[in-house]
Amino acid sequence: MIIMESGVRHAHPHLRERIRAAGGVYEWANDMLIRMAGPAQLGDGPGSPCVHCGHPRIDHVERDGELRCPEE
Repeated sequence: MIIMESGVRHAHPHLRERIRAAGGVYEWANDMLIRMAGPAQLGDGPGSPCVHCGHPRIDHVERDGELRCPEE
């Protein structure tokens, strides 16, 4: 989108217009952060420690439908 303002050609709208189009400062800032950092990571992740043995959960073995500590 090209905007003409006092004879100057702009390839992108002004920041104020982009913020307004995004729904406000909070929505614009949130959108920028998500673009830079990526979406939120959900869950404990594979590297979270086991409450029983302290080893990462990814090191555990599934037996009988349950995760077992690697030393069992």
